[in-house]
Amino acid sequence: MKRIYKILLIGFLVIGCKEKTVKDKTPESTSTALEIVNKRMNFYNQHNFEEFIKLYSDDVQIYTYPDKLLGTGTENIASIFKPKFARKSIQVKIVSQMNNGSYVVNHEIVTEDGVDTKYVSIYEVTDGLIANVRFVRGY
Repeated sequence: MKRIYKILLIGFLVIGCKEKTVKDKTPESTSTALEIVNKRMNFYNQHNFEEFIKLYSDDVQIYTYPDKLLGTGTENIASIFKPKFARKSIQVKIVSQMNNGSYVVNHEIVTEDGVDTKYVSIYEVTDGLIANVRFVRGY
């Protein structure tokens, strides 16, 4: 009889652990890289900083292409975008987009205070979060 209880207890523990793992998943962890980047763009245009910043890894790295490090971490991103979102002075339009696995490449036009700047932005998404971004500018 004790053996049956042990088997049932182990079974419930295994089922409970599997169920917990599924419940712990965030929507971002099950989203594709393209979906994550497009959520980023939507929150950007809505000036929704709280949801925007959640899409970035805490130790995100931002580069000017190919390898000039501009900044690291969500605090760096917050210092740049939080004031712009508060003023609602910035918008982005995706001209074209392609993806390959964990990478998304956007041709974007960012409008800030009425001035347009073209970018090619390369986003890498790891574990449901934007891990690094490379901006190609100057054309």
